[in-house]
Amino acid sequence: MALESRPPERLLEGRKTAWLVTIEEHCATPFAVPVTSTTWSQFLPKYLAGVKDRLGDVDKRLQIMDLNKIEAQIISLNQPGAQAFTDAAQGVEYCLKVNEFIYENYVQKHPKRFFAFAALPTQDGKAAAVELERCVMEYGVVGAMVNGYTATSKFEEGLYLDDPQFDALWEVAERLEKPIFIHPRTPLLSNIRTLADIPIMHGAPYWFGRETVEHVIRIMYTGVFDRFPKLKFVLGHMGEGLSCVLPRTDSTFRLYTAEARGPMKRTFLEYFQDNFIICTSGMPRTSALVNLMAEITVKHIMFSVDYPYESIAEMRNWYETVPVADETWKDMGYRNAVRLFNLPIKLE
Repeated sequence: MALESRPPERLLEGRKTAWLVTIEEHCATPFAVPVTSTTWSQFLPKYLAGVKDRLGDVDKRLQIMDLNKIEAQIISLNQPGAQAFTDAAQGVEYCLKVNEFIYENYVQKHPKRFFAFAALPTQDGKAAAVELERCVMEYGVVGAMVNGYTATSKFEEGLYLDDPQFDALWEVAERLEKPIFIHPRTPLLSNIRTLADIPIMHGAPYWFGRETVEHVIRIMYTGVFDRFPKLKFVLGHMGEGLSCVLPRTDSTFRLYTAEARGPMKRTFLEYFQDNFIICTSGMPRTSALVNLMAEITVKHIMFSVDYPYESIAEMRNWYETVPVADETWKDMGYRNAVRLFNLPIKLE
């Protein structure tokens, strides 16, 4: 992997006028979910007010996109979404409402600017599979987003995507070639006892990423990708640090017995390289991107923002200075998203 040595002013030539596509961009709907987190109250009031304002304002979103040359966004629900429900019937009802709402208010009104990830009722694997297929056929969704584990009636236990019942969902996702985005959520209290008295760390500053890493490791370890080798998952935030973690995991994993290593047939890094799409959302850090590019193909890396939690302008300003060849920059900036999600837009 070669980095560009051009000075910053040369890197910016042509990049300032390029239109980009972003894939982890959130919205809110009028439909309530059970309260699962108290970290909202700890945000700076001005920041929180701005986030709430932008989450549901479509016109303002389009204005900010135009100002920063964002051609299209893939819209997804704000976390925890459908995964906050414990009752399967409630989860199904909620997903029917929010998927219709996002389609009617974003995709249908602005078909060249907005695409969508479906919300899925993961309280039941078969119901999730049915809803994904319905949303693909009726709304043209380009994939789905699952916000971490699904709540259960046992307060300290969650339902994770390695559960065998989700094979029905993976069959549909693989057959229709629709990636599944695993988004972080506030972890179960049973998982964070070390930091239980530091609630600021329960969210984005630390535990969001760790919760997702542990979820992904479960999916890899239990052989999901051996049963569904063409299945694709999406991760935000530069892969939640997995490009740094997994080489060490693999180097020590091989020292254990076959029984301890479980059913997985390949290495963790091989699954990461073949079955995961990674976006830069909320992580404007060139060194992290360089590490990611050293571990996976550029064809699986995409620029994203994490709007409205992150600033489109700030993320774009950073991305314009990334020292890679212009063709690589365009691949990550929009070509990969158009290709992998089969978006009907043309930027060149």
